[in-house]
Amino acid sequence: MTRDFEPLVHQIWKSVEATHDSITGRHIEMPPVTPTDPRANEARFRDDFPVLKYLEAALKLARGHSLAPLAEAIGSASQDFRWSQNASYNDSNCARSFLDGYAYAGLSGPDAPLTWAAPRTGIMLMGPNVLYPGHNHEAREIYMLLTPGAEWRLNNGDWFRPEAGDLIFHDSWQMHEMRTNSLPMLAVAAWIEDGDRASIQWDPVRKGATV
Repeated sequence: MTRDFEPLVHQIWKSVEATHDSITGRHIEMPPVTPTDPRANEARFRDDFPVLKYLEAALKLARGHSLAPLAEAIGSASQDFRWSQNASYNDSNCARSFLDGYAYAGLSGPDAPLTWAAPRTGIMLMGPNVLYPGHNHEAREIYMLLTPGAEWRLNNGDWFRPEAGDLIFHDSWQMHEMRTNSLPMLAVAAWIEDGDRASIQWDPVRKGATV
């Protein structure tokens, strides 16, 4: 029997709506659910991504911070996650350290168990000492951090370090990049509206960079 992820997605968005963007103070609400047909060609699915060895450590870390109840719910559901990467990310345009260092479990989206065009909601895992280079996309996006230690940069500005429990909003086509240090990162990552994962654009200055 396939797990029903809808209660978890609504729990995630309830947590999003209970806070504000840590930079602008903007309040983000869950958009209306928009069903769609399945679209699996944007994702590369595997159950043996190297970064998955850090999942239990990241969950344990998340359970010790402000979103512990949500981390507990994510941990309970994680055995049924389908982990993926963007199918357009490969060795020709990404550093191997990045490809080995991240995975995404979609919960709602055209390639997720809940086949919704919007919102596209999932869980991002990054290992220690990994850089997700500068990139942007048309869909507006939120990250809600479950663990501490990761750093962010917006529009090629200065790096800053959000706290566990912080919400970060990326506007349409806003350049953003993230990096971890000694700790893995676990976060909610969601697109507020539909978009093509293959349309993500790299910052030409930062593409292929390493930490």
